Amino acid sequence: MRESMSSASNEGSLEVRRWLDSVRIITQTVATGKPLIEVLNLIAETAGSLMGYEFCGVLLPDASGRKLTIEGSSGLSVEYIDHVNADHPVLLQQDVSAEAPSSTAFRTGRPVAIADIQANLQFAPWGGVAKEQGYRSMISVPLMESQDTVIGTLNCYRAGVHEFGRQEIALLAVLADHAAIALTTARLRSAEAARLEELVLLNRELQLQRDLLQKSEDIHQKLTEIALRGAGVPGIATALSILISRAILIEDMQGTMIGSSNPAAKFPDDRTRADKREDETSEFLRHPVLLDENEVARIWIASGPEPLTAIDGRAVEHAAVVTSLEILRIRTAEEAQWRLQGEVLNDLLSGEPSAMTKLVARADRLGHDLTVEHFMVGVSLAHVGQSDLDAGLQQALRRINAWTEQMRPRPLSAVHHDRIVVLVPASIVHSMSEVDLAERIRKLAASRRPDAVATAVSLGPCRELNVYTRSYRSVAGALDMLALTGRSDVSVTLAELGLVGLLLQLDDANQLLQYADRTLGPVRAHDCSRKTELVQTLRTYFSTGLVSADTARLLQVHPNTVKQRLRRIQTLTNKDLAHPNDTMELAVALTVGDVAQASPDR
Repeated sequence: MRESMSSASNEGSLEVRRWLDSVRIITQTVATGKPLIEVLNLIAETAGSLMGYEFCGVLLPDASGRKLTIEGSSGLSVEYIDHVNADHPVLLQQDVSAEAPSSTAFRTGRPVAIADIQANLQFAPWGGVAKEQGYRSMISVPLMESQDTVIGTLNCYRAGVHEFGRQEIALLAVLADHAAIALTTARLRSAEAARLEELVLLNRELQLQRDLLQKSEDIHQKLTEIALRGAGVPGIATALSILISRAILIEDMQGTMIGSSNPAAKFPDDRTRADKREDETSEFLRHPVLLDENEVARIWIASGPEPLTAIDGRAVEHAAVVTSLEILRIRTAEEAQWRLQGEVLNDLLSGEPSAMTKLVARADRLGHDLTVEHFMVGVSLAHVGQSDLDAGLQQALRRINAWTEQMRPRPLSAVHHDRIVVLVPASIVHSMSEVDLAERIRKLAASRRPDAVATAVSLGPCRELNVYTRSYRSVAGALDMLALTGRSDVSVTLAELGLVGLLLQLDDANQLLQYADRTLGPVRAHDCSRKTELVQTLRTYFSTGLVSADTARLLQVHPNTVKQRLRRIQTLTNKDLAHPNDTMELAVALTVGDVAQASPDR
C-alpha cells in the first residue's frame, strides 16, 4: 500500500517536474529573444507533448482584427494551415450562431470543447479540412493577457472522439495562461527590439546627415572661396567638375557658354541645348541657376558610370547658388559700367556744349580715348516685342562688350534711343573692312530667337567731337530708311546707300520734305483721303525696274490695277512715266521724301 502510494507520488512529482521544465523552456525561449514564430510553435509543441494531443495550433487575430489565423503549430500540415487561413478563415465579429469554436472562445474568454466534430453542425464549414488533417475532436482555450483581454486561442485536436474532462480543461487553462504570458512578453521584446533597431537606424541616419551637412558646408566654402578669389564662373565649373568627377558646362539663358571645366568635353551645341529638355536625354543632366526665382543660367553635367550621389547633388546645388551670386556680381558691375558708358555716349551724341568740356576726361577714366578717330556703327533690332526689347538690347550689348573687351584702344558701346551705338577706333577698323566691322557687330547683336533680326549701319571716320551728333542723325536716319523700305537683317555703310546716304547727311530735313511735297504731295494726299496705295505702288514699280507685271505680282493685284494706279499718279503729278526725266524726278522725290521722314531732329 505504501509502495503504491509512494509510486503514485513519484509519478506525480515527475509530471509536475515535466510541466515545470516545459514552462521553463518556453520562458527561456522568450528571454533569449527568439523570433515570435519560434515561441508560438514551442507553445503548440508543449501543449501537444504535455497533454498527448496529435495536433495543436496557436491562433491570433490578423492585422484587421476580423479573423483568427494559425500562426504557430505542432503536427498540423502546411497545406491545412494555408487552407484554413485562406479558404476557411476563422471569422470574428459575426453572428454567434455561425461562428467557429475558436471565435466563441476568443469572444467569451472561456474554453470551447467539441467531443465529436462530425456530430456538431456549428463545425460543418471546417469538417472537410478536419477530415483531411485527421482529427475528430478539438478544444479551443483562450489566451488571456488580462482578466478582460483575449489575445488569441490555443487549439488542441485528437484523432478520435474524446470527451474533454474538467481537470484536462483546467490543466490546458493553466498552460494557456503561461502561454499568454510568454506571448505577451515575446511581443513586448519584439516591439522593443524593433524600437531599438529603429533608434539605431535613426542614429545612423542622423550621423549620415551630419556628415552630409559637414561635407556640404565644406563644398560651399570651397566654391565660395573660388568665387571670392575672382576665378568667376569658369573657376566654379572647374571646381564642381573636380568635386563630382564629371565634365561641367555653364551657359547663360541666351545659350552662351560662360564657364567650362574642359573645353574638349563633348556637350550638345548651343542650339541643341536650347531645344533640349532634361527629360529628353539620359546622356546629360541639367540644373537651373536661379536668381530671384528666375532662371539666369544652366549647369550641364556630363554623364558618368554611376548616378550622382547625395553629396554630388549637394555640390551641384551649391555650385548653382554660388554661380547665381557671381552672375549677380557681374550684372551689377556691368550695369554700373553701362550706365557710365551710356552717360558719356548720350552726352556725346546730344552735342550739349556744357558737357563737351569734360567729356574726353570722363571717357578716359572708363578706358575710352575720344581724341582718336572713330567709326560709328548703329544697330536696331526688329521683330522683337516692346516688352522684350530692353532685354534684347542688354543681351546684345553684353555680347558686343565681351567681343571688344580686349581691344585697344577700347571701343565705346551703349544703348541710345532704343538702338545700340558702337564707336570703334579707326586703328581697329583698319585691320578689317568697314563692312566686315558692321557685319560682325550686327551678328553679335542679333537675338538667338529665330524670328528676331538686327540691322547695322556704319559711318566714319568721325574726327571731331562736334561731328558725332550729325553722324548719329545720319546713321539713325539710315536705319529708319532701311526699315521703311523693308530692308532688314543687313549690314551697310552709309556710302553704300548712294544718293540716300548723301541726303541723310544733309542737316536741313525740312528742305528735303518740301521738295518731295512739291512733286508727290498730291499723290500722298490722294492716298490719305481715298485710302489708296499709290505711293506704295510707285515704290514697288521702281524696285522692279519699271515692270508692271512684276509690280502686280508683288502687290498681289491684277496688272490692270497697276496700270490704272500709274495713270492716276501721272495725272496727279503731271509727269509722264514713259519720259526718263519725269521718271527720275519722281524717283528722286520718292527717295527724298523717305529720307525726310526718317530724318527728324533727334
